[in-house]
Amino acid sequence: MGLFESIETVSVVLFIAGMVFLLIELFVPGFGIFGGLGLVCLVLCIVFQAHTVAEGLLLFIIIAAIVVLLSLIAARSFKRGRLFRSPLVLKDNEEKEAGFVAGGDYSRFIGKEGISLTPLRPAGSAQFGDEKADVVTEGEFIPRNTRIAVVKAEGIRIVVKRLED
Repeated sequence: MGLFESIETVSVVLFIAGMVFLLIELFVPGFGIFGGLGLVCLVLCIVFQAHTVAEGLLLFIIIAAIVVLLSLIAARSFKRGRLFRSPLVLKDNEEKEAGFVAGGDYSRFIGKEGISLTPLRPAGSAQFGDEKADVVTEGEFIPRNTRIAVVKAEGIRIVVKRLED
């Protein structure tokens, strides 16, 4: 009986270790190493709890079949779009017409002329009248204190070009 008590102890330790590894996988970004270790520990726990090796393998095959079946059901539901109709999934789009704005509306800068406050490589700061703004070029490097003009504003991105003197 001493052997079975130690195998039961090993099974309990493997179960706890497997759960801890799976919890770590949930909260720590990684490549699935902790999740794989957790699954291996849980499978070994199941095999060790069996009375014979054949019983352990049978339990493992049954559990693997159940996991595959549940995965196929989840994949089918995902394919049919059922998961998107769930109350847990956000359905609203954050559109400008509905009042959602990611940042300020910088379209007022289009056509304005100003001075680059920092070198634009290709991003930096510029002064337009009494307003400062973060700007970006279309790839061109522009030195500090150069005259620039806004060519377009895309969301929070203000695109400028150098003005020729």
